[in-house]
Amino acid sequence: MRVGFVIHTIGLMGGTERTCCAVMNGLADYADITLIEVLSEGPPAYPVDERIKRAVLSAQHVSLLWSAPKLIMRLYHLIKRKKLEALVVVEATHALYAVAAARLAGVRCIVWEHFNYNVDLGKKKRRWGRLIAAKWANDIVTLTHRDQSIWQQKARPKAQVHCIPNMAPSVSEKPYDIAARTVLALGRLSPQKGFDRLLQAWKLVEEDPRSAGWKLTIVGEGPQKTRLTEQAATLERASVGPAQKDVAALFAQAGLMVSSSRFEGLPMVLLEAAAFGVPIVAFDCETGPAEIIIPDQTGILVPQNDVAGLAEGLLNLMANPEKRLAFSREGKDRMALFSRDHVISLWCRMLGL
Repeated sequence: MRVGFVIHTIGLMGGTERTCCAVMNGLADYADITLIEVLSEGPPAYPVDERIKRAVLSAQHVSLLWSAPKLIMRLYHLIKRKKLEALVVVEATHALYAVAAARLAGVRCIVWEHFNYNVDLGKKKRRWGRLIAAKWANDIVTLTHRDQSIWQQKARPKAQVHCIPNMAPSVSEKPYDIAARTVLALGRLSPQKGFDRLLQAWKLVEEDPRSAGWKLTIVGEGPQKTRLTEQAATLERASVGPAQKDVAALFAQAGLMVSSSRFEGLPMVLLEAAAFGVPIVAFDCETGPAEIIIPDQTGILVPQNDVAGLAEGLLNLMANPEKRLAFSREGKDRMALFSRDHVISLWCRMLGL
C-alpha cells in the first residue's frame, strides 16, 4: 500500500513531529510511505527512515484557509502522481484542504488528531477542520480513549473513530536511581504547560522539610521563558534551562517527573518518563495523563488546578523511596501498551496492512 502523511512541516522539535516520524518509520516496514510537507523549514528534527519519500506543497508560507483551493489541487495532483492509496492528515487543521484533495483523488482519508476535541487554541480553522473531518473523512485517529469518546459524543462523525496512542521509547534497562533528587519538568514554556502553577506549588514544597535536598529543573523554550525564569529566581531550588534533544541524560538524573499542564493530547514527556522508570506526579487534565498513569500504582494524579495537591503529591513521594521504586517498576511494565510494536500493529490494523 502507498500511504501519504501530510504535515505542516517536519522540521520542528515538537511532540507531533516526533510521533509522526516514529509512526512513519514503523510503517515503512509494511507500506510505501511518502511524507508531504506544506512548507519545508529545514531537515527533520527527528530521524526519518531513508525509504520514506518526501514532497513539498509550497515554497513559501501560505494561509491554509485562503490558499485552500491551490493546496487542494497541488495535493490532488501529488496524490495521483505518487499513486497514493491512503492519506493521513496530521492535525485536524489540515483537513481544511487535505480531505477535499483525498476525496477528489478517490483515496481513503485519515485525520490524525493531536490535541483533544475540546481544545482549539482559539483557532476557528481547527474547529472547521474537525467539522470537515467528522463529515467527510473516512477515519479519525485520536490519541486517547477519552478523546475518542468526546469526538463521538460532540462531532457525531460519519467517519470511524479509532484510538491509537503515541509511541513510548524503548523501556530503559537502567535501574531507577533511588538517590536522585531532581524533579524534572519538560515542555514548551507556554501557558498550556502550566509551569507558572508548578512554581507556585514548588514554593510550598520548599517550605516543607520533606523536600530537603530536592531541586526543580524546568527544561524548555517558549514565550514565557523570561517570566518563568524570573518566577523561579524567587525560589531557592528551582531553575529554568534550555530545551535539549538528549532527554535520556535528563531522565537519568531525575528522581521525579512532574506535569502541570492545563490541557494535553497524550504527552510524550510522560511516556518518556515512564519508559525511563521515573515516577510521575501530574495534574489530571481532561485527556492524557490518566491514560498513562494508574493512580497510586505508577504515579500520582492530582485534581486539575489543585496547586497544594500537586505540592503534596511531590512531597509524598520525596519522603517515600520504597513507593518511588515501586512506581518506577510498574510504570515501565505499563509501557507495553505504548510500545513500538503495539502502536504500529494498531496502525497496520486500521490501514488494513
